[in-house]
Amino acid sequence: MKDKTILITGANDGIGRATAERLAGWGAHLVLACRDEVKAQLTAQAITEKTGNQNIDTLPLDLASFSSIRAAADEFLAEHPKLDVLINNAGCYTDSLELTEDGYELQFGVNHLGHFLLTMALMPAIRCCRLCSRVINVSSALHKKSGLDFGSFKGEHGPKAYNGSKHYAQSKLANVLFTMELDRRFGEELTTNCLHPGVVGTRLANKKAGTLTSAVWSMYKPFAITPMKGADTSVYLAASPEVKDVSGRYFDENQCLQKPSSIARNEQLARRLWEYSEQAVAGFLREEA
Repeated sequence: MKDKTILITGANDGIGRATAERLAGWGAHLVLACRDEVKAQLTAQAITEKTGNQNIDTLPLDLASFSSIRAAADEFLAEHPKLDVLINNAGCYTDSLELTEDGYELQFGVNHLGHFLLTMALMPAIRCCRLCSRVINVSSALHKKSGLDFGSFKGEHGPKAYNGSKHYAQSKLANVLFTMELDRRFGEELTTNCLHPGVVGTRLANKKAGTLTSAVWSMYKPFAITPMKGADTSVYLAASPEVKDVSGRYFDENQCLQKPSSIARNEQLARRLWEYSEQAVAGFLREEA
């Protein structure tokens, strides 16, 4: 991995940090894309001290802001001629309705739209690694519990009707649909896969969740797998020669191929989501993407 450039979103904590540590240990050139630049820099320093890898950069990225994503992509493209692996790892969960800077329901906006825009904006660098670049989307088995409600992407149903778990599952379904459609549209230039990392003991449900959800998760968390174990499939998809020609697939926490939900395999739905997403971010894309 010494000649590989890898960008990981949400790399200062949880699964993202564990993924970064593992790949740094193999000598990869890492770019830690995080909302909190100070935490990202501290993480980079800690990983360097642990692995000896000094080829670790940071990139300010707020996935709840299209302008931040565009700026991050421009900064990356100005400094890096190629991107071998993009790991769309960051995610958020909230129990109450919140909107992104651009007016989208927070979980859909961050977990899907933000990564959609980032991937498309970085496509010039991804295309430089023709036929050997990899895009990896961290989804969840919870995608199987959801459909897509296009009338909810901007929080149209209001705060009283808001169900955090339902919207989280919806955003994870969007991750799978995005993966499948990305493969159909760009499969001759890259490979793309998505994954369920397992039930991992991260702080995801403690950051923005309500008091009850946070308390329940804190009690359950010691029984979940560790972030280092939860990074197994992300690392596998980023580095293993076994999957260099595998694309448009969904993997579980044991690095095994699984069949996603029937809704996630619906090509018409995936195309409709792509078109919606493309229109949503249109003002932040360049023609070359």
